[in-house]
Parts: sequence; structure tokens; C-alpha cells
Amino acid sequence: MSTDTLRTGANTTQKLSAKQILRSSLKPSPTIESIFKYVVVILVCAAFFAPFIYAISTSLKSQVQMLQQPRAFFPLPLHPKNYVEVFNSYPVIRYFRNTLIVVGAVLVCNLLVSSFAGYALSRIQWKGREAFFMLTVSTMFMPLFLLLLPRFLIFKELGMLGTLLPLIIAPALGSPTSIFLMRQYYRSIPMDLSEAAMIDGCSEFGIYWRIILPLTKPALATIAIFTVRWRWNDFIQPLIYLQSEKLYTVTMGLYTIMGTSAEEINIHHVMAFVIMSIAPMIFIFLAAQRHFVEGTTHTGLKG
Repeated sequence: MSTDTLRTGANTTQKLSAKQILRSSLKPSPTIESIFKYVVVILVCAAFFAPFIYAISTSLKSQVQMLQQPRAFFPLPLHPKNYVEVFNSYPVIRYFRNTLIVVGAVLVCNLLVSSFAGYALSRIQWKGREAFFMLTVSTMFMPLFLLLLPRFLIFKELGMLGTLLPLIIAPALGSPTSIFLMRQYYRSIPMDLSEAAMIDGCSEFGIYWRIILPLTKPALATIAIFTVRWRWNDFIQPLIYLQSEKLYTVTMGLYTIMGTSAEEINIHHVMAFVIMSIAPMIFIFLAAQRHFVEGTTHTGLKG
């Protein structure tokens, strides 16, 4: 090997080493990178939690503290009696009772319908199955406001306006999102289980009810959380279908407490009712969080 070749190789090695040293010096250290990630996470969490903390703070203020300028973020002394005043001034229990009736009926029916439909679209072979599934999924992109007028006219002809039935019937027939989630979860379960049960003489319904459905608890928990949240937060449909204050749900109760003009709004009472209305959703999510994460992972919703 010639001397020029050795010199060229040595120069190339030195250049590569210099580039590697330069890159390593420019690359942030693991400590700085970790600190930056934590700072970003903390700022994002603070942005999400700030409205919730502000609502709690406002719900514990008195009328005098609300008029003070500048307003104190953490009121002293606290006024938890705002929650008692809301209970005494408005039919809060009735709002929650009507909401629980709607949510409970829709939840049970939606779980049954979506589990049946998802099973038929994933584990039973029949002609036109995939086309029907695509048609079902396509309805997910249909805006709710496009269906409000036809539904209103149908319920009016059936004499159901002014009752809770319009809030229950349509969503209780199963949502495309729930059917999609159940189908995806069913597809993750091996067909060998169904084939072995069929060899043992189990009927199709027995396979569904005794073997497959108990394995789908995470997916059912995910659908339950979505369904409860959608029905609990629904405002536009109760506003259209309900004609009596005796049937008002939580969202309509909040609309009533807010009043019809800015002069009638008691912000501390409104925030107290807001905290009471979102507290059940927080408890439900915390109780089913493990199943929710597992269900979204298996159904393909993981980001």
C-alpha cells in the first residue's frame, strides 16, 4: 500500500472524527432534553387544567368577591354554601334524574346493539357483509344537524315531543362508532375459540354470549365511556325535543341557571353547577381508565 493512500485514509478518519465530535457537541444532553420535555408537558397540562381550576375557584367565591377588582384567583374565605344555594334554588336532583334515565337507557341498548352488530360484521360470513360495514362506517361522517329536522318531524308525527323518548330511541339503536369499535375488537380474538366451541356443539348465540362477549370488556368499557359522555353533554337535542322544565336534563339545567340575559347570570352559582355536572364524568373515567386504555389499544385508536 502506498504512502499517499495511507495519508488519504488518515485524513478521512480525522475528518469523520471531527464531524462526529461536532455533532455530539451540538446534540443536546439527555438531561437538558428531559428537562425540556417535562417543561412542555407541564405547560400543556396547565393549559388544560386552568379552566377547571378557575371554575372551582369561582364556585367558592361570594357575590362580594365576584365584584372585587382585581378578582382573587383563590378566594379567602371559601364559600362552599354556593353549592347548597344551587340545590335550594333549582331542581338539581330532577336534572340529574332525567339525565340518568336517558344515559342509562341509551347505554344499555347501545351496548347490546353494537355488540350484536359488531359480532355479525366480524365473525359471521354472509354475502354483502363488507359492503354493509362500509355503509355503516360512512354514516359516521354525517353531521348530526343534518338529521335533526327529519327526526323532529318523525317524533312529532309519533306524538313523542315533550317526552324523553326522542333522546333515547335514536342513539339507543346503536352508533356507527360503537359498531366499528366492537368489530375491530372482535377481529382481534382468534377464530379458533369459536371453531372449538362449535365442535363442542355450542350454538352461534352461545358462542357470542358465553365465550366471545366476556372477552370484550375493555371495548365495552370504552364504548360505555363514550356513550355516557355523549349523552351527558348533549344540549342541542334536549333543547329541540323537550318542552317542559320537568324533563330538563343537566345541560338544560345549566342553560336555565345561566338565565336569559347577562344581568341574570350568577357566575358563582353557574360554576358550582358546572363542577357538580362534570364530577360524575371524572369519576367514571377514573374508574374505567384501565379498560379504556386497553380497549382503545386493541380497537386501533392508539395514536
